[in-house]
Formats: sequence, structure tokens, C-alpha cells
Amino acid sequence: MNKRIALTGATGFVGSHLLDELVSRGYDVNALTRRSQPTRSNVNWISGDFDDQEALDELLKDVRVVINVAGLVKANSKDAFANANTRSVEKLLRACDRADKSLQFIHISTLAAREENISNYADSKYNGEKALTQTIDTVNWTILRPPAVYGPTDKETLKIFKLLKWRIALIPTNPDHRVSWIHVSDLASAIISLIDNERYSGKILEIDDGAKNGYSHEEFYRIASDILNIKPLTITFPKFLLKIMGHTNDLFGTVFNYAPMLSAKKVNELCHHDWVCNKSGDLNDEDWQAQYDLRKGLKQTLDWYKNNKYI
Repeated sequence: MNKRIALTGATGFVGSHLLDELVSRGYDVNALTRRSQPTRSNVNWISGDFDDQEALDELLKDVRVVINVAGLVKANSKDAFANANTRSVEKLLRACDRADKSLQFIHISTLAAREENISNYADSKYNGEKALTQTIDTVNWTILRPPAVYGPTDKETLKIFKLLKWRIALIPTNPDHRVSWIHVSDLASAIISLIDNERYSGKILEIDDGAKNGYSHEEFYRIASDILNIKPLTITFPKFLLKIMGHTNDLFGTVFNYAPMLSAKKVNELCHHDWVCNKSGDLNDEDWQAQYDLRKGLKQTLDWYKNNKYI
């Protein structure tokens, strides 16, 4: 088995955890990066981006497995999302074609891709999947659609904990809407379980922490509050108010040229009633099992925040 892996998105939240896990399991990694990175054992940092054909060719040198984690979750235009989440896949596939060898392509998408019309982000991720599924004999592909991902170094979960420390729980639209969750360490191990695993070739997988029907927003905040041993004031934001905030953020983002996290279209994602993973055709227990349920995972994440003085 070739132990060298090509990895994109290695400096992001999920990608950095995956890189750590790959190295710890003895893999060598070609990792694409736009910024200079410190030297690291078993990691060959390749300077460049998806517009750099030479860098992409170098990324695929001496590898049989490509793991594409790179992407944007916030952008200030539909085209910016498309460039980061769709065209990047197309460019990487063209590099795979130039490599002229059999490659396994593990693509990390998002649960939002199954609702492609809900936002520009979801649309761009869906089209990235489409680019991959329409390839003919170029790569042996598997698509992984994680739901909400959390864990150490995650800035979004940190914001939730900080608000809870102020005894405030902000819930979008309806506390009964349901969401699946997965700890970033479990996601990393799930990705690795797909390496050289032909059982999942040509499949789109939705994976979570094993909770059959996910968690309601109310359950999530109750678990997080119990861990902090506090009783917060719960505030449910109606969709129209979130939309006003989203449109305002879009306006400021356009004027001041930045990408807001809460955009008007992101509100559609937040207010969707069902982000629970579909368990048909998921990973078999002998290949992978989640080690963290939500309570255990949030406790581990909170301890990391405390130990690193974020809270």
C-alpha cells in the first residue's frame, strides 16, 4: 500500500485535524497550502492553489489517494463560492487526468449539498459533487457528507460556549428543528477508513455520531448548558429577524468587502427543519464507529478551550 496521500485544505479546521491523524498513523502527506508553513515531519508542503497547475501536478506526485477537504463556508458572492467549492474540484480532477494513473478521490462535501437550492454555499458544494460524479474512468471516487462538525480549535462552537457563559442560548427559528453532529476526530478517522477501501467506491455517504434522529436545537443547548452547569436564558430568533440581520450583513459585506458568516442565504440553512443524516448506505461498523456522542464530544471540546485559555 502506498502510504503517501495528497491533501487539500490541510490548514483549515477539519483538514488540520485530518493531517495530524494521517501523520500519527504513519502516512506521508503532500499538502497544498497558499501560505508558508513550518517544516513538519512526514509532510511535504506544496506552495500554491487550485489555479496553479504546476502545484497541483506536484501535489499528485507519488500518490494513489487524493483527499479534498478544501472549500469555503462563507463568501461574499455566488461566484466566490463556485470558485472555491466547484471549480476547485474541476481543476483538481483535471490534474488527476494529467497524472495518467489510477487514483482514489475522497471528497469532503457537506450535508447541505442535498438541499442545493437553499443557499449559494449548498449549491456550490452540490455542483462540486456533480463534477466528481460525472467523471468517467478518471478517478475512483467517494463523497463524504458530514453534518455540523465541532471540536477543538473550532471557532463557531467557541462562540456558542462564550454566549452560554453569559447565560444566553440563541436558537434559530424553532427549538425542535433537528441537526446531526460529528466530532472532528471522528470525522478524520472516518475519512481515513475510506483509504484503499473499495467497498464505498462511487457512493455518497452521510455520517454522524450515531444518534438515530440527531439532536433538536433544544437538546443541543441543554447538553451544552449541563456541561457548563448553568441555566441560560433561551432566545428563539424568528426567521424574519434573522433575514433582516442577514441582509444587513450582506450589505456591509459588499460595502466593506468582507464575507459575513450570517448572510441572508445562510439563514435558509440555519432555519431548515431537518439536517439529520440519512443512514442508508453509511459506513459499516467494522470499518468505522464514532467514539464521541454529543455530550462526550462537547465536554472534550470545552476542556480544550479551557486548557488553552479561550474560555
